[in-house]
Amino acid sequence: MLTSRAIAEFHEYLSSGRWEEDFGYRTPDGQGEMLDLVESLFELCELADTVLTRRLYQQMGGHLGKKGILPVD
Repeated sequence: MLTSRAIAEFHEYLSSGRWEEDFGYRTPDGQGEMLDLVESLFELCELADTVLTRRLYQQMGGHLGKKGILPVD
């Protein structure tokens, strides 16, 4: 499970410009790893949006499913 602290630290890493600086010093393989990480974050955010939207939509309609657990497509 991700922690709020880890997310805040990565946010600071990106917003401070250190990510861009580190990217410039990396080899092409290292740059690829950094880009893969950010791509994974985008995919994670899309998945979280899908799950949360479905959950909130069903909750607003009064349909939570078994014990409030909804299947992920």
